[in-house]
Amino acid sequence: MTKTITIKDLPSPKGKLIVGNLKEFGANEKHAVLEKWVNEVGTVLSISLAGKKFIVSGNAELNNEILKSRPDKFRRFFKINEIMEEVGIIGLFNAEGEQWKHHRKLTTEALNLKNVQSFLPTLHKVTERLMNRWNRQSGQVVDIQKEMMRYTVDITTNIAFGYDINTLEKDGDVIQNHLEKIFPIINKRITSPIPMWRLIKSKKDKEFENALIEIEAFVQRFIDEAKEKLAAKPELKDEPTNFLEALLVEQEKEGGLTNKEVLGNVFTILLAGEDTTSNTISWIIYYLCQNEKVVEKIRKELEEVIGDELLPSTNEQLAALKYTEAVAMEVMRLKPVTPNLYMQALEDVTIQNYEIKKGMTVMMQNKVPQTDEVQFSEPDAFIPERWIPNACPHLQNHNPQTIKVFGAGPRFCPGRNLAFHEMKMAIAMILKNFDLTLEVDPKDVKEVFAFTMYPDNLKVKIEKRASQKH
Repeated sequence: MTKTITIKDLPSPKGKLIVGNLKEFGANEKHAVLEKWVNEVGTVLSISLAGKKFIVSGNAELNNEILKSRPDKFRRFFKINEIMEEVGIIGLFNAEGEQWKHHRKLTTEALNLKNVQSFLPTLHKVTERLMNRWNRQSGQVVDIQKEMMRYTVDITTNIAFGYDINTLEKDGDVIQNHLEKIFPIINKRITSPIPMWRLIKSKKDKEFENALIEIEAFVQRFIDEAKEKLAAKPELKDEPTNFLEALLVEQEKEGGLTNKEVLGNVFTILLAGEDTTSNTISWIIYYLCQNEKVVEKIRKELEEVIGDELLPSTNEQLAALKYTEAVAMEVMRLKPVTPNLYMQALEDVTIQNYEIKKGMTVMMQNKVPQTDEVQFSEPDAFIPERWIPNACPHLQNHNPQTIKVFGAGPRFCPGRNLAFHEMKMAIAMILKNFDLTLEVDPKDVKEVFAFTMYPDNLKVKIEKRASQKH
């Protein structure tokens, strides 16, 4: 009979008296610290943060079972919801139990594949704006991550809220400047053992609170305009045209959403919709700048699929971009923008012989299993072909179930279809129309974890391709 492994049986990294592993965990990029510990100490280990014990897991099977056990046996670490509710965010991301099931139904319906395919004209319009913006900037060096934030914010606000913010054709103080201040502070507060911000507010705390006020006012404009539209066109209540309209229709029903829940869901979609996708596109560009053969293969695919068009114009074309999608999958494997997930047990459970007591939190490190040779042959190599059936017969190990960028189980991210549409549309347009040159040493592009993981200092020179010049 296999022995049950308790938290006392798990190895631990060296720590300090009283504070334990808090200093190293708090001072560095948390995803990188967890990755280092898993590689050095073991795939499942325990850490102590100022006396509180946590399990850290880089074990693919254990992580997968935990995610599949939601929402009945596990929930997100309680402080995530506590911190987000404290700042007024009550939405799908941090909701739990029956509240989550209600929010989930609305979001899933709004982002199902059929609806996402109907968003194509909006995707095309916004991508064309990005193309025109870069045409004007040809020859310049840009911060790719900030450019992609503009792109995904414009898509999210158009599709989810029916509001054309159009940051791509504006400069200066745009909503992204406020959004950038949100996640780093939330991330810091979630793992802070002492809530100092409730006692003394730092300069960053004040900037964070000002950003929240600005975004809330910004979001309220969406809501007010949508309410006016529904009042003017009551027939929309039977067939809402976007996520926000669906929320407002639901609010009118008996026991419907509160004003805070409407605001929180809009806030959540805005944050999640722009952050994860923009960061993934940015990492894709990081790899494309270093892999000319991959660029050539995507361009060959584009010639076959869209011909002389400057960007895809149909859902069928997007679906046919198989190699482009494989590139996106490979980048998400190597640079997952959600490298950490924190899950708390709602009851005593034993999974993969590991005993997890009620209330215990498991910090799941997702990159380690995604770059484990047991899961993927040549795990550290950038090989998009591994995602094309029969394209790499020499790569024996290939386990797509290990990829957790969109989560897994019942709380699998409902925005996956939209994210892939955005990624393929953006990369297709960029490579069809522009040459990209990385203007910094690849080693100087740093991973920064601020709730999601993004590339800092990704400076790229964009030049209009000779074949596209008129």
